[in-house]
Amino acid sequence: ELISPDEVVMVAAAPLVAVQVERGGKFTLERQRGEAQIIPLKLKILDLLHREGKSLLALNTMLYASEINEQVVQRKLAIRREGAEALTQRAVMAKALAIALNPVTVLDLLTGATIDVALILSLGKLYGLAMTQGAAIALLRQIAWGMGGITLTDLLTTLGLSGVKTLLGVTAPLTGGASLLPYVSVAVTQGAVAGVMTTAIARITQTYLANGATWGPEGPKTVIQNILTSLDEQSILHRIKAELTAKLTAQPLPTTTRPPWDQDQSETR
Repeated sequence: ELISPDEVVMVAAAPLVAVQVERGGKFTLERQRGEAQIIPLKLKILDLLHREGKSLLALNTMLYASEINEQVVQRKLAIRREGAEALTQRAVMAKALAIALNPVTVLDLLTGATIDVALILSLGKLYGLAMTQGAAIALLRQIAWGMGGITLTDLLTTLGLSGVKTLLGVTAPLTGGASLLPYVSVAVTQGAVAGVMTTAIARITQTYLANGATWGPEGPKTVIQNILTSLDEQSILHRIKAELTAKLTAQPLPTTTRPPWDQDQSETR
């Protein structure tokens, strides 16, 4: 039995009591509200505290400790999120700036991948899950595979913009520097696109690490797609473009070697 008869206590908050009342020389009985009858309940509570007081105190202490522990865990997660956001912002701008200033197509991809791997390693340390470089590269590959067509689009965009950027840089001497203006625009766009992808990689990595270096029951592809869906790409793109434009206009553009035909013309003149 969950409750024994001895544990049942009869109480009344405002019992009706028969009271003799005199009216006009006649006595009648009326029911009125009497005092609360809670003495048996008080005695039962005192008896319970005497028998189970230590256990109840220990249980209450455990519940309080659990609540405090949950608050500590949430605070740690908040601190880690703030630290991860700062790491991500630095990595995004470093990658965007490096790719924007790099006039060589192949180096764009190598530079971007190197920064992404370094970011994953830093996030791993932040979340207390130290990773080797090989593990970081493997995770980056898994993320890229989960991103599917988005990664392919980013790759094609990077290659296309890099080719245009290289062409504009090479033709700068022929155009008297006129091609440098579109060069900056293309460089900013290329760097911003790369920055958006790094932001996505960072968010996915944070989710993976916060779950104890696992993808959970949904699997990597579902988790990655959910994060990509919630990502405000346009807002991130505009912010990176603004910061990148400010940085590029504050420093000289990369120089490119004049083409042979331009050198020949100079020597002829």
